Amino acid sequence: MNKNRTKLAKAISMALAGSALSVAAISDASAASTTMYNTFTTAATTATDGWTRVYDGADVDTIATGPESQGNKGTVLPWLGTTGGALPFGYGGSSHLNWAVSLGSAGDSAEISAADSTKYNSSPYYTTAAEIDTGGGAWRDNVTPTGWKHQTDIGLLQSNVTQFVHLNPSTLGAQSPTFSRFGITVFEGMDTNTGNYSHHGAWNNPAAGRPYNQDNPFGTTGLTNLKYSDNVDAVNDFVFLAEAGKIYSIYLGGVDFSKWNTGVDNYKLGITTSAVPVPAAVWLFGSALAGMGIVGRRKEKAGVTA
Repeated sequence: MNKNRTKLAKAISMALAGSALSVAAISDASAASTTMYNTFTTAATTATDGWTRVYDGADVDTIATGPESQGNKGTVLPWLGTTGGALPFGYGGSSHLNWAVSLGSAGDSAEISAADSTKYNSSPYYTTAAEIDTGGGAWRDNVTPTGWKHQTDIGLLQSNVTQFVHLNPSTLGAQSPTFSRFGITVFEGMDTNTGNYSHHGAWNNPAAGRPYNQDNPFGTTGLTNLKYSDNVDAVNDFVFLAEAGKIYSIYLGGVDFSKWNTGVDNYKLGITTSAVPVPAAVWLFGSALAGMGIVGRRKEKAGVTA
């Protein structure tokens, strides 16, 4: 009897300690969220934005452009919100990249938008808004249907704690009528391919051998497809579990509104978070009892006396 009481006390202590540790792991607070933006802008709204480098190739115009850099040569453009204007999270891939966000603590929220980027206007190298827009058919168009990387926006997200991330994009009404339906695909990891990158290309067309759950859709490396949805907006959120410290690539664009070179609109992306449910102490308590054999012996005794 005394041995069982000792084991029972230890079980209760272990259960309560385990519960406390679980809560601490989720509610640990550190720095607030940080949004980061690419400073590359395009003259034409239908041109691909998000190039991380500019380069003047063999043409005769002596103008450095994003496409000529092929993502891996020339001058690295400074970013807003990072130390010294460096690329976010040590990004070294060739594919275009539009924005990034770091969630510092549990319950953090953030907004990705051109308006949000203007908070960096005191920067010595940038005094205007970042280009945050996408096409009404970038994730999947209403013609082929196919997604087009010309207008697909790509962002990086990292959370310091494990939590659910909720994404709610909405357009800002530059088009008439404006599109409201987005597609989002989330990949674990970020592009690590340093080879030549072209902004011409398609994705999200199973009939053409490009399934929605494809890894590395743009000739990238290092991206594992986690989940996707073609029905996301300001009300219907996209939810995924962000594990602490991991980096996720978020590909988004309009769905079924137009083709890649029409229906381009500015957007904002609301980012909120929610905690991963912590198992109740009673379940941990029960598991501890079962692990020590106390529950089993009690059941056996009860069965004998029934």
